[in-house]
Amino acid sequence: MENNENIFLAIKGAIAAVAGMYSAAFGVVGCLALVWVACMAVDYISGSAAACKNGEWSSKAAREGIYHKGGMLLVVVVAAITDAAVHMAVESIPSIGINYSAVILPVVLVWYIFTELGSIVENAAAMGANVPEKLVKLLAAGKAAVEKDGAETVIDAALGGVSGQSGKNALEKLDYDELVELACQMGLTVKDGESRAELLSEIIKCAVEHESKQ
Repeated sequence: MENNENIFLAIKGAIAAVAGMYSAAFGVVGCLALVWVACMAVDYISGSAAACKNGEWSSKAAREGIYHKGGMLLVVVVAAITDAAVHMAVESIPSIGINYSAVILPVVLVWYIFTELGSIVENAAAMGANVPEKLVKLLAAGKAAVEKDGAETVIDAALGGVSGQSGKNALEKLDYDELVELACQMGLTVKDGESRAELLSEIIKCAVEHESKQ
């Protein structure tokens, strides 16, 4: 019994060590990639199971599913190359004072993760499971949030900073009208009589909440 416990602890420690090294090497983007790959696998397996249950499985449909996943992989590779190319371009021109980190790849991965989760839920329903409507709406809302035009640019302007400045310092240099315009771009409602300090606080709060979800 004690030997079994020791083996279990050894396996657990090895998994934790590998996960820690992977996270240290590839960071958040690497973790997102792993989650996406896991979601793709679950989606393919659950989709095949649902098709078998309903008598709709065929080798042709299975191949189409594999081709579809392969196409997604190509899109992710293109996103990664684009991020790398922009980063190298920015690094080669230090005078512009921009610090660029991966933006496109994380957004694409999160979008695909929400897409796969939505597909998994559909497969579960086809297999006979009762799916909470709120879960379906939540996944759809998450996907829509990722698709929102200009969201990444707004977050970068609010938090990323320019020329070594913090995001807050950059925002504090904007006048009231510029803050109102930024708030509207972020989807915030500007109240009548709202002070500049209150508006600035709402913008920073929204930006931090959005960034924490990435």
